Amino acid sequence: MDLGLGMAGGARQATPLESEASTPTALSGRVRAELERALFRRMPAALSASLICAGLVAYNVWADVPRIPLVAWIALMVAGTCGRFWLWHRGRFKLGGVGSLSHRDRTALVAGAAFGGVLWGAITALVVLSSASAPDVMLVAFVSAGIGAGAMAGFSVYPAMFYASLFSNLVPATAVLFIRAEPPYPIMGATLLVFAAAVLFFGRNLRRGMEKSVVLRFENLDLVRGLARAREDAEALVEERTQALSRANRDLEWRIRETNRTEAALRDTAAQLNLIADNLPVYISLIGPDFRYRFVNAKYRLSLGLAAKDFVGRPISEVFGAKVFEEVKPHLERALAGHPAVYEVTRRFSEGERILRVVLVPQRGEDGAGNSVVSLAVDVTDERLREHALRESEERLRRVIQNMPVMMYALDHEGHIIAWNRECERVTGFAAARIVGQAKGFSFLFPEAPYRDEVRRSIFSHEDFRDWEAGVTCADGTVKTVSWFNISGSFPVPGWGSWGIGVDVSDRTRARESLEQALVHERELGELKSRFVAMASHEFRTPLTSIQASVDLIRRYGERMSEEQKFENFRSINREIATVTALLEDILTLGRAEAGQVGFHPAAIDLQALCLDQLERAKLVAKSNHEFKFDWVGQCEAVFADEQLVRHILTNMLSNAIKYSPKGGLIAVNLICGERDFRLSVSDRGIGIPAEGRELLFDAFHRFANVGTISGTGLGFAIMHRAAERHGGTISVESVEGVGTTVTALLPSTPPEMVSVAALQPK
Repeated sequence: MDLGLGMAGGARQATPLESEASTPTALSGRVRAELERALFRRMPAALSASLICAGLVAYNVWADVPRIPLVAWIALMVAGTCGRFWLWHRGRFKLGGVGSLSHRDRTALVAGAAFGGVLWGAITALVVLSSASAPDVMLVAFVSAGIGAGAMAGFSVYPAMFYASLFSNLVPATAVLFIRAEPPYPIMGATLLVFAAAVLFFGRNLRRGMEKSVVLRFENLDLVRGLARAREDAEALVEERTQALSRANRDLEWRIRETNRTEAALRDTAAQLNLIADNLPVYISLIGPDFRYRFVNAKYRLSLGLAAKDFVGRPISEVFGAKVFEEVKPHLERALAGHPAVYEVTRRFSEGERILRVVLVPQRGEDGAGNSVVSLAVDVTDERLREHALRESEERLRRVIQNMPVMMYALDHEGHIIAWNRECERVTGFAAARIVGQAKGFSFLFPEAPYRDEVRRSIFSHEDFRDWEAGVTCADGTVKTVSWFNISGSFPVPGWGSWGIGVDVSDRTRARESLEQALVHERELGELKSRFVAMASHEFRTPLTSIQASVDLIRRYGERMSEEQKFENFRSINREIATVTALLEDILTLGRAEAGQVGFHPAAIDLQALCLDQLERAKLVAKSNHEFKFDWVGQCEAVFADEQLVRHILTNMLSNAIKYSPKGGLIAVNLICGERDFRLSVSDRGIGIPAEGRELLFDAFHRFANVGTISGTGLGFAIMHRAAERHGGTISVESVEGVGTTVTALLPSTPPEMVSVAALQPK
């Protein structure tokens, strides 16, 4: 119901929720929700009492009824009670949030109540039909009646649930008591019927009483709320009218005070403006649309030695002459048309000629049309003189910067080049027009992004640096080394992010690199000499010692030696002499190659015969467990090559194969002769070459760790490599440590008349 009072002004209106709650339909829903809340407040006690009574009944009839149905009944009773507790738990939260249960929830509650009533009717029927104990029957009937009375107390607020519980309980119990005809069962059945009727009567009355009580409580609550709203509306209206009247009075008083203050302020402002205008170092005047003066300040008057009466009301042409008027008239007309104007003029005053910057500000009337012009003139003579001096200074500085004998650059805060002198143009080849102000200017100088970022970070680190060398890419693609000096941290320039100078030190860098290379080469020569001395002292001592031992044996015991023993000693002497000779030849050959004195004299040679000859020589120094094999393909009788260089290559191939296969095995020599080149390779089954350090294979005196006590100089591959280079060919190696090695020389077969001058130059 709507209890709001219809009052004018700020009367408070009932909210939609309050109006809806006052209608009969809304009131019925609120009553039903309140009754359901009452039901849910009683359900836990009713369910707990039902479960306790079930335990009491089961305990008393345990010995008099069949166990299986009783146990099943107890289980169903516990399960049903738990399910109804779950329904109570879920519905309790819905009532708290929604206000009423859904149709599905109500159906579940009615079904749960009916299920509980059926269980109690079932236990009554079971005890009456199966027990001969009258006390048990009376107990069960009493408890069943008590459960019915409890339904009236607990479920009467919800009739459907109350009826479902009562009828499903008492009807089966009453029926089974009448079925068992012997006394006192029919009497107990009649008693239960009377009890059921009484419970129905009292339960219905109880429900109606509770419903009326809830309805009355809600109606009283709505009435109280309506009265409260009406009182609040009345109080608000009175307060609003009172405040409005107070505000009107205060506004009137404030306006009177403000009017007085405004008039006084206007008078003060006029006086202050006159005072300010007269004391400003600016020439101020007010000119009307008829080009007559309406006001001039003191500085204007004093500068010309005139009084106010000599200006006010007089036209410009009369004060300054027609020539000056024609000069300023276009600017005044523009200002009167509503457009500000700025211009500079030169005027002669008592202290001489001065340059004035004049600003004309249009003044508009109420109709929006220009009715006057305020002229503000400032003496800018000194400023113009300073600007002229500054321009001359800047020009001198620009000429100095442009003609400095060092590179000078500047960057803005975004990293763009904004200064680039002639030395920068000369060194890099990039003109200033291509670099200055261009987004990609920095990228031209440092095309590689990582290096460019590193340079930019170094420049903008706000730390000064000196003699920092960086490579700069020039316009022709060459890279020059520039030594940069950045002192912008100590001497910042406004508007510049960073600046510095640079010197082209490419020549110095190349000289330093040459010195470093010379030092490295000198160090390598020193190491080479050390290795040579160590090698020579070892490699020469061993064969010479062997020769000396053989000579001593022949001298002392020659008369007692057989011819075969003498021959063997002489053969050993010859072998060691050949070793020393070969070692000396290798050293001399390498020395000539390093000095660029190895000649190249190609001629037609029988390469097949040369290989057979070298094989026979190799067999003299080989061991008995070595086996040799020679295969050739092609026309090898007239191959154009330098015989001496080829002999050096093959000799060292065979020497290495024999030396580094101490357990013997097959040594295969393969020769393939083509029209333009020939391939010579030697394979062994020796100790092989380790993969680690193989890049040093062609260095002089380099030996690998797996050679052990095998003697050697480390010159073989170096000699082969240099001999192949003189031919314009290559040496390749295929090796597996512990399996064997194959060394291949691929050399061109070039007639002497086709040998170019470049081929004769040492590499």
